[in-house]
Amino acid sequence: MTDYVVYHKAEKMGYPALDIDNLAIYTKKPTDGKNGSRIWLIAGEGSPRKYYLRATFLIGNVEPSDKPEFISRVTGTDGQLLDPMPQLNSEAWCSEFVEEQGRFAFGFNKIKNHEAKEGLRKVLLSNTLR
Repeated sequence: MTDYVVYHKAEKMGYPALDIDNLAIYTKKPTDGKNGSRIWLIAGEGSPRKYYLRATFLIGNVEPSDKPEFISRVTGTDGQLLDPMPQLNSEAWCSEFVEEQGRFAFGFNKIKNHEAKEGLRKVLLSNTLR
């Protein structure tokens, strides 16, 4: 399975990440053939930037976007919205992950950093198994 990251910037989207209430993301990038891959939705807030894990899910469907600034709406199954959102900045792998992702300027992007993928899984497990 391939892991992808998507970044939610409240200032750009016009609403905070906690207002996201379903397993879906919007992207300008092609997503054909990615069904079954995992999406990690990262939210950034404040200055200096604080990064949070808002959601993760498996891609179940890709459809045309209902928002003109995006190409696709990607919806998912087998996932989790996290509230409260765990902060990622203190994780040992976070700064390298943020740099690998171009400070999330690349949009929908493959996660290549194995340590970051494992770290995200650990954060997910520690915040869902209570």
